[in-house]
Amino acid sequence: MNKYISFLIVPVFLVVSMALPVYSQDSGSATDHSGHVGAMIHESTIEDYRFAYHLIDIQKSTEKMKDMKGSEEADTTHHLMVYVNDADGHAVEAAKLGYLVEGPDGAKQKLMTMGMQGAYGANVNFKNKGTYTIKTKFLAGDKKLFDRFNYDVK
Repeated sequence: MNKYISFLIVPVFLVVSMALPVYSQDSGSATDHSGHVGAMIHESTIEDYRFAYHLIDIQKSTEKMKDMKGSEEADTTHHLMVYVNDADGHAVEAAKLGYLVEGPDGAKQKLMTMGMQGAYGANVNFKNKGTYTIKTKFLAGDKKLFDRFNYDVK
């Protein structure tokens, strides 16, 4: 009887132990956002590049600058970050990335981002309630990628 139990348990143990690492590997379908700043508002994959957009509300800082009306800082409500990973899951650090943000009133903001440790960010104005269309242009080496999504401000 012990032979039969050993005969059944050993193969089952081997199959399970070999399958666990396969299921625990990151398949690229999800991005770990634990080290990212701000609230995630959108995620997409374009030609094996992963884009994770995060938004930082900086209105409280802007409130302190009420007397600076007309300045870029006074017109800023948020900081829009995008974290870009390649097909292998590595952060893409040497790229150029820009946003074209169209507000619910039709006003357009054309913004070049600044690279920040695997992320690219720029200050945006989301003062008006409604739907904003965010278009992203990404250039890295010979890669030119475009992304587009809508974000609702309530």
